[in-house]
Amino acid sequence: MLLDPQRILLIGIPAEVIPVRTFKFFDPFDVNDFDLMAWNAESLVAEMQEKTGQPFQSNHHPFIYRQFKALYDEKIASILNWIKHGNVLVIFPYLFKQTTETDGLNRVAKIDINAFPPFNLVSVTPSSASSVKVTEEFLPQFREFGDIFTSELRLISDEDIVPLFRTSKGDRESSRIAGGAFRVGKGVVVFSPRPRAWDSAKLLEYFDVLAKLPDMLGQPVDPLPEINNRFQRAALWLAALTVLIVAAVALSPFWAPQMEQLSPWARKQPAAEHDYATLAARLTAIEKRLALPSFDVDPIKSAESALSRRVDRLEAALARLQDPPGAPPSDVPGITEPPVAPAPASQHISTQEIAELLARGDTLLRQGDITSARLFYERAANAGDGQAALRLGATFDPAFRGWDVLRGASSDASDARLWYRRARDLGEAEAGRRLKGLGETQ
Repeated sequence: MLLDPQRILLIGIPAEVIPVRTFKFFDPFDVNDFDLMAWNAESLVAEMQEKTGQPFQSNHHPFIYRQFKALYDEKIASILNWIKHGNVLVIFPYLFKQTTETDGLNRVAKIDINAFPPFNLVSVTPSSASSVKVTEEFLPQFREFGDIFTSELRLISDEDIVPLFRTSKGDRESSRIAGGAFRVGKGVVVFSPRPRAWDSAKLLEYFDVLAKLPDMLGQPVDPLPEINNRFQRAALWLAALTVLIVAAVALSPFWAPQMEQLSPWARKQPAAEHDYATLAARLTAIEKRLALPSFDVDPIKSAESALSRRVDRLEAALARLQDPPGAPPSDVPGITEPPVAPAPASQHISTQEIAELLARGDTLLRQGDITSARLFYERAANAGDGQAALRLGATFDPAFRGWDVLRGASSDASDARLWYRRARDLGEAEAGRRLKGLGETQ
């Protein structure tokens, strides 16, 4: 019985002859609606450009790349879990020759897409062979499909790959695998030779045979085999309990003080100290949540704003409590404070504080809070950091409207020029190039 075409999903492959469903990799779909998924890996190049708003081979800002990688990891994790339950992922490999580069503050980090799972199971290299042939073990199942594939790529793997196709003897290399399969749980990941034409009528029959691979390859791979002997289970539980006791003793210096605070005779914190500790804990929780790839940030922004106002009030109260004896309180009517000199335009803050301001600005920008991100960038720029001025200018630059994180934000070329000039004056060469893009010749 042939596989139901509606249970086949094509990613990045035109469905011109085969009546199946097609999606992009990052499109929302339920993997459990399918038994087999076929993915043209080359389509990831265009999808990466669509998600980041930049060409595949260009430099990507760290927070732009991290956002893309988080989306990819979340998607591929659900697919790999789906495979473990007995399904089949077919990958038509692509040689990602160009590595993307992420420009950081002090260095440029190269990102190799070939290292992303599941591409990292194999190394893809060009082949000089003229054709592919089915391996002897799978000749009965795949005999009629050898002529529909190209031999332009071959696979090298240190893992337990099961060869399905090999390149012809014209390929002089010792490794001549053109297509192979890996067991993943109860399912299979197949790296298949690329077809000569995507509209080949044999592809549907080929997918039907691949869907039976989990049964052909025998027992599922299980990293935690079932323990049937009840004495073995008891020994395992006893060993686990011993490990937990040892860990509890080793970590007692960390949890003992907290347990002491819960006891009735524990020392109670003063009110002001308790307030600061509570605020610090809540702010820390907010920071951790801001690091997550996606969630509703509006409640967090509201809570953070309220907490900031409360911190200001507590600090003012603490300052009054710390006035030396005999000194008149600053808020008593009739007492005037001596005039305070205005702060200089360039704030003197440490390099570490500037880095923290930039990191906080990047986090807020990644979460879509552009207004707050600009405030952190502006503070660092006023302290003399050229990179902060450059990033602040980019949030106003109409040329960067393609970034997902800047969609819906107001753009103003004059503000962009203002901050780009500041960045240029602080030694950022990139600012000069961006000013030329905005029509400024000097």
